[in-house]
Parts: sequence; structure tokens; C-alpha cells
Amino acid sequence: MKILFLVPPETISLESSVPKALEGGKGYYPKLGLLYVAAYYERETGNRPDFIDCPPENVSQEELSRRVKEIQPDMVAMSIMTFNLLDALHTARVLKKENPNLKVCLGGPHVNLYSKETLHLPEIDYVVFGEGEKIFTSLIQALETNRSLKDINGLGYIENGEEHVNAAETELLDLNELPFPARHLVDIGSYKHIIGEGRQFFTIQATRGCPAACSFCDIRKTKFRIRSPENVVDEVEQLAKMGVDDLFFVDDTITIDKKNVLAICDLIVKRGIKINFKISARVDTINEEVVAALKRAGCYRIHFGIESASPKHLKYLQKGQTPEKVERACKMTRDAGIGFFAYMMIGIPHETKEEMFETVDFAKKLKPDYAQFSICTPYPKVELYFQMLEEGIVPEDYWQEFAENPSADFKIKFWNKDFSEEELRELQDECHARFYRSPTYLMKQITKLRSWADFTAKARMGTRILTNRLGI
Repeated sequence: MKILFLVPPETISLESSVPKALEGGKGYYPKLGLLYVAAYYERETGNRPDFIDCPPENVSQEELSRRVKEIQPDMVAMSIMTFNLLDALHTARVLKKENPNLKVCLGGPHVNLYSKETLHLPEIDYVVFGEGEKIFTSLIQALETNRSLKDINGLGYIENGEEHVNAAETELLDLNELPFPARHLVDIGSYKHIIGEGRQFFTIQATRGCPAACSFCDIRKTKFRIRSPENVVDEVEQLAKMGVDDLFFVDDTITIDKKNVLAICDLIVKRGIKINFKISARVDTINEEVVAALKRAGCYRIHFGIESASPKHLKYLQKGQTPEKVERACKMTRDAGIGFFAYMMIGIPHETKEEMFETVDFAKKLKPDYAQFSICTPYPKVELYFQMLEEGIVPEDYWQEFAENPSADFKIKFWNKDFSEEELRELQDECHARFYRSPTYLMKQITKLRSWADFTAKARMGTRILTNRLGI
């Protein structure tokens, strides 16, 4: 079988809780999960698949159809979030109309949540839920040898007109046994981010899972697994040789295992690898030894999920942290010479307008390089969603309704009994404006400019914030 891994064109994606002014034009991240599946398939079968990532390559639906006709795949595989389910379904319809024999397989976060509902959609032939590397490869091998699909855990399929959803796969993969993502299948030069520190950007993942209990997160209380420091740094070295000088560790909280992080940093330094990188971390998972090691190895920014200035609202979100812990961690990071990005949240149930602006003031006090104020949104099947359903704040399971009947007129809702959606968007704009218009912040950014390219990148971001605030 000829396999095409595909990231569909962005045509009817759902709007997120981050304003379009900040989402648009920031650049594109590679789809690391799909690249892992492609690499595993290639290693196990010896067959080289095709890979088209439409958004960064600026591939339209028409251009995609032309390229698919040239490739003539038997199977198209896509990894989707709920946000781009409509894009995937639209693309599947177009491609199947042109080639009725084409099979479509979906995996990814949305399918993990709604496997049966996704399989029931007429455009879809197979669904993979759970860690897709082994499951997808087993599917293709079974199809090629006419073997039964009923024993492949984590697979949904249609046979003789009947839908079958097998049991979930409970055996987790050994991360050290996985091949590195199949970056040779994509144009690494197409991936960029406007607030990076190097010429060529890419992503890497050293861990999977997170034991924290944040109620708004879809991987709360999941098993935390690590790759060995040698395995991680071998990949960092490979990326450096490919010309990548700006890495983002996309792990949700890489610093949970401090010893592992220290060993990774020490190996980067020992091997003399010159790389800039950024990570995400909880404020209660770093210490002075860790931030010093990160700085020596090339870390230039840490992304912290701070959310709120209010202990009451942090407790509601089950963050397990306090404003005092946040301040200590941010000061520790600044003192080590590392910048940080503050993820903040407004519109938390029962939060007042005054408390939202107090969160802005708290963010300004912390002095991050950047801050993002998202609107509290109960995403599909997260603990916060169930909590808000129970409280009656969300009146019906509207994500379930969308999963069963996805339609282009669907809009993400910000459920808050005290504010309308329009008011929350206006407050969000005001929060961003208050933070980025601060003279102290502007002066700090001017003194940190490294080049004309750095200036233009940050100017573009500032312009989007201002024009969004003015409604231009």
C-alpha cells in the first residue's frame, strides 16, 4: 500500500481561546506526532511514505488534489485535534470524490476522545486512538496480508458495513525504542516562529505525559515517561547537523524529572552542541540548579502556565500552585539569565472584571518577555468541562453534539454566567493592551533587541495586538 501522511489545508478551523490577532502569522509548528507515526511505519515496513504539511507549505486544496493525483496513495492518514476536524473532513470528502477507492484513517487527540463518533462519520474508514505509532503500522501490515483487524488494540474499522471499535491499547511504548520523527519527509525550512532565537526552528519531545491535575488540561494525571538523556541529545545533535539552531521541547512539563533534565543539559554542553532552545515547565518543578544547567546548555526561554493572580481561582483550576511560588520561580528564572513566557487566563467561572485586571497587573509585576491572556474555555472531556456541566454553567454537552454532527457553523463558546462572549473578547483585548502598552515593558523590549529581524518580528506582533484592540 502507498501511504500519504497529511496535514490538511486550514479552511474552516475552529477559533481558539487565543485571539486571531495573536494566532495568525506567528508561524507553524511541525506535526511531531504524525512524524513519529511516519517514522515508525517506515522503519517497520521498509517503505517510504509521502508527507504533505499543507499550512506551512502554503498548499491549497486545489494544489493538494493535484499532488495527491501524482502520488496516488491507497491510504491517507491524518492526526487531528477537535479544532481542525472540519478541515480533515472537508479534505477527505474532496479526495474521496476524486478517488472513491481511497481510504482515510484519522488519529490524534480528537479521536482519542471520540473514537466511535469519528468512525461513524461517512468520510472515515479507520480510526486509531492512543499512541498511534505501533497501531497504525499494524493496521497497514494487516491490510497488506489480508489478516483480521479484530486483535489490533486501539483500532476502529468498518467491515461488511458494520463499525467495530476494538479495546484500547494499554501497553505504553518504550520511548527510547522509537525512531526519531521522520523529518526527512518534510521541508524543515518551512517551519518558523516569530519570537524564536535562531535562524531555523524545529520541535523535539523528550517526555510524554504529566502527573499534574490542572482541570483544564486533556492530559492531566497521565503517566509521565522519559527518554534517556543519551537518546534525547543524539536527536538534538542530529537536528543541529541539519541546520536547526532553535529548538522547542514541546513536552508539557519536561522538568518533572529534574535529574533527567540536568543530564540532558550536561550532555549538550559536553558534546559542544551549539543550540538555542525553549521548554515548558510548572513553577514548582524548577530550582536554581536546574535553571543554571538550562542556561549553560542554551535555554533562552521557559513557558510557564501561571493562569491567575488569585489563589481562589488557582484552586478552582486545580493548579496546585500559589502566587508566591510563581513569583519565586519567575525571579529564579530571570536571575539565571533566562527569559520566560507567561500563560495567563481570564474569564474563569465566578471571576470578576477587577480580578482579571489584577491578573494583568500580576503579569506585569513578574516581568515576562511575553504574556498571553486566553479565555477560560472548557475543552472536550477535560475535568473543567465536567465540573462546569455539573454546576450548570454549561447547560448541555455541546462538544459531544459536535463530535456526533460536526458542522461548519459550530462556534466555540465561552461559558460564563457573568459575561457575554463579546464582553469576554473585549476584556481579553484590553488585558493584552494593558500588558503590552506598558512603558516599562516597551523599554525592556527595546533594550533587548538583537537585530533588525528581531525588531521587525516583535513589531509585527505589537501591531497585531494594537490593531486587534482598535478593531482595525
